[in-house]
Amino acid sequence: MNHVFSHLKKNWKSGITVALISVPLSIALSVASGAGPIPGVITGIWATLIAGFFGGSNYNVVGAAGALTTVLFAATLAAPLGLGALILPVIAIVCGILIFIVWAIGADRFLYYIPSSVMHGFAAGVALLIAASQLFDATGLSALKRTGSFLGDIGLYMKHAGETHVTAAFFFFAFLAFILLWKRWMPRLPAVIPAAILGILSGWIGKTYFPAADIFTLGDKFGSFSASLIAQVPWEKFPQLFSTRETFMFLLGTGGTVALIAVLETLITAKIGDKITKTQSSSRRELFGLALANIGSGVMGGLPATGVFIRAGANIKAGATHRTSSIIAAAVTGLIALIALPYFVFIPMAVIAAILVNTALGLIEVSVFIEFFKREKQGFLIAVLVLLITILEDAGIAVLIGAVLSLLFFADRVSHGYFDVIFNFCDGTKDENRRAKILKIPEGKEFAFVTYSIAGFLGYIDSGQHAANLRHMARTKSIPIVMLRLRNLFGIDYEGENMLVEAIENLRGHGKKVFLTSGNTKLLERLKKFPTIQTLYDEQCVFTKSEEAIRVFMPSWKRFQYGGDVS
Repeated sequence: MNHVFSHLKKNWKSGITVALISVPLSIALSVASGAGPIPGVITGIWATLIAGFFGGSNYNVVGAAGALTTVLFAATLAAPLGLGALILPVIAIVCGILIFIVWAIGADRFLYYIPSSVMHGFAAGVALLIAASQLFDATGLSALKRTGSFLGDIGLYMKHAGETHVTAAFFFFAFLAFILLWKRWMPRLPAVIPAAILGILSGWIGKTYFPAADIFTLGDKFGSFSASLIAQVPWEKFPQLFSTRETFMFLLGTGGTVALIAVLETLITAKIGDKITKTQSSSRRELFGLALANIGSGVMGGLPATGVFIRAGANIKAGATHRTSSIIAAAVTGLIALIALPYFVFIPMAVIAAILVNTALGLIEVSVFIEFFKREKQGFLIAVLVLLITILEDAGIAVLIGAVLSLLFFADRVSHGYFDVIFNFCDGTKDENRRAKILKIPEGKEFAFVTYSIAGFLGYIDSGQHAANLRHMARTKSIPIVMLRLRNLFGIDYEGENMLVEAIENLRGHGKKVFLTSGNTKLLERLKKFPTIQTLYDEQCVFTKSEEAIRVFMPSWKRFQYGGDVS
């Protein structure tokens, strides 16, 4: 019990801070998802609460997320049975079930192999989609029905740009500037809090005293509303949704896309939180909590949820020490919603657009793209491609294509058989060739011995390149001794075993003396089943250290020239 009071005492400030952010941000993201204001608030209560109890991070806060808005909005437009926004709680439930399956079978470990270039490209694409979708509310064109596609929305906006409402545009640019300046000069208090308060006040003043300004507010778009802990879920439609192939595949496809994004976003945010706080969260528990949070949110009529850094970062800055902060945030979000939500009818849609554009700006990390361009051209190309596919086609397809391309690029790099080789010459000098793609054997030198190091995993992808290198050395008459150094070789498959054995046989067939050094015991025991390797053991040509091999095959008067340094 003392622990409970201690956590409450240390985390009540951060919990209230997160709640103050959560209410306006949840409303904005819910509106951007096509669901109206209430489902987002419900998500900020139930998903946050459940993840707080069952999650594995002390700092991550689960709720509605900008990364999901474009996928969810597209789902409302394509929803079967004419459900529209009512399809979103169903998608949340499907998403939660899929995440639970991923957790149950331990498949989450494979998601870590999706490189950061894919996620940065996806985030930037989503940011552009969010920004483009806010063109209408930002310029007073909220009445226009969006197309649901990036190019379609841009074309629709350009067609009606001449109808821009001056008051809406003023509110948008004024509040966006306010948010950006606030973030720069007063970073300790998240800008969304004062922006929401000032937005409500300005909308109320405009509606009350300056009706001629014709300010278009949240209430004008969605009518009057009050807080509710539960929203409508189309339970009566479930038999139809899950009984026909077309509707089932729609739910599976959309739910799968949302689940993938939610898992990656949540685990990445948790890791960032760990890095900042120098702590260690449980990815398994975080995934389990995320699954339950999505199911719970959907059952209560909320949206799919994920962890995002805007809430986690604010949580950390506000002094959170335990996930109790997330539980407090959920409770206070519900309390604030019950008291203050009716006043949000006065907030101008242009102000909500400014909040969402600020959220979008936070998703684009230009510095990362610059670093990719400087240091990793393939990563840069993948990020840009994922960005383009995200905005022009589909976010799920973008992540899938990006992941597959990254895997292909990785396979291509590995297939080159990166290696370290040191040519030791009889005059005591040496020539190093590290992490090379092509083996170049020096000419015009008298070789004492050559050390060829194989690292990582030796398998069917790169064994061909290693075999070619060793054949090249076998044909080089001036090389008398080849030392195969396996110190950093942690694994080998069937193809790798056969390649290594054939290469040794080929080297010995060309009159080379071959030594195996530095291999781990388990690896060498596996190789001993081959007669060729057993022969090396019989001839005492296998050593635990390279230095030991040098003492054996080098004449005593030359050993001092090499000193055993072949690493």
